[in-house]
Amino acid sequence: MQTPPQAYNVKREAKSIIKLGTPLIVSHTAIIAMSATDTIMSAQVSTESLAGLAVAVSIWSAISVMILGMCGSLATIAAQYHGARRYSRIGHQVYQTGWIALLSSLVVGFILLTSVFWLKWIQPDTPLTDIAIEYLQVISIGLLGYALTAVLRGTCEAVGDTNLAMLTNGLLFVLNLVFDYVLVFGKFGLPELGPIGCAWASVISYWIVAIALTTFLKRQDKYKQFNIFNKVWNPNWPEIKKHLNIAIPLALGTGSEVFFFSSIALFVVPFGELPVASHQIVINFSSLVYMIPLGFSVAVCIRSAGLRGASNPKQARFSAFVAIQLSVIIAALTALITILLRNWVAEIYTPDQAVQEMVAKLLLLCAIYQIADAIQVSSWGGLRGFGDLKVPMVMQLISYWLIGFPMGYFLAHVLGWEIFGFWTGIIFGLSTAAVLLHVRLRIITKHLKPA
Repeated sequence: MQTPPQAYNVKREAKSIIKLGTPLIVSHTAIIAMSATDTIMSAQVSTESLAGLAVAVSIWSAISVMILGMCGSLATIAAQYHGARRYSRIGHQVYQTGWIALLSSLVVGFILLTSVFWLKWIQPDTPLTDIAIEYLQVISIGLLGYALTAVLRGTCEAVGDTNLAMLTNGLLFVLNLVFDYVLVFGKFGLPELGPIGCAWASVISYWIVAIALTTFLKRQDKYKQFNIFNKVWNPNWPEIKKHLNIAIPLALGTGSEVFFFSSIALFVVPFGELPVASHQIVINFSSLVYMIPLGFSVAVCIRSAGLRGASNPKQARFSAFVAIQLSVIIAALTALITILLRNWVAEIYTPDQAVQEMVAKLLLLCAIYQIADAIQVSSWGGLRGFGDLKVPMVMQLISYWLIGFPMGYFLAHVLGWEIFGFWTGIIFGLSTAAVLLHVRLRIITKHLKPA
């Protein structure tokens, strides 16, 4: 299928990516905003509560993203079927992802329930550890609801229904906000649970949204043609293997990045509550900013996969590089905003003056890596759209765990930079990933240059 030259128009392609990506940005921001709500409310209780939450969230963030990664093959595979107009095959792919999600949830549930053993082995037995353990054990109750929502939301995104995915996550945020307020502070006669109330709020919200989304999609005529709800598809090993070839590298690659960030909370515990609490705030703000390039990354993955399914790989390449350009421009703006408003951001999150001062300093380092972060995640989205996952996974592991983390640990513990050493390591890790992934995207698509 030959694409006419006029199709390769930057402005037109940028509009297509923005149209597809904007709901995804809002959708992903709503999820991170849940963590922001948890962080802000726990900070109002005490710095110890915030630090304990930081340890728990550092673990749950990495694990939850890996669950999303295990469900992520659906976006690529179902989008290709949708692009090829083979709608009746989409339901079969949804179920294969569902079986993977079910197994992943059971494994993760076991890990979280046994955190009472391994978390006390990893770090000192402190009140922070006790808060983290209880949080993780409560969260395990919501795993199946979380996974089911991820699969159905991924289905919406794969068929281009990103507005519904946005509304789903918006509902999740609103529910979590309400339940956070009620359970953390003990409103309407309920007990005051502190940071553990955040865990219960998430669990209740996950299950409500999972049930609501399932019910809604079953009643939509559009989704009947996908054969999702009119038949239960049994596990099909050849198909599951095809999904796993995408899902495992995706989960490991994504998880390696998130755990690279979140694990720092565990390694700075010896430095005291102040750096742990400050780290949690800056990570949360950084994650909110990251949702913009991530939204474009998912958008270009879906668009590229759909264009490949429609036998138009050259347009898919063009789309990927337009998305990278968009992400870089926006990242430059968000970096400037981060620098100018860093003190104000710190004041929003916490009333603690000492925490505010450290947060403001860390936000300067956060601003430095935003352009590199935008390049690496946008390039990674393009590679996903072209089905290239194993080599990028290795590149991510090298960037974060062979370069970024060792450098951060050396600067923090050997040179005495403490939390600032780890954040300097983050800058080097993300910069390495940006170079490697961008070069990889250019190499695998160099023969697909538009006419």
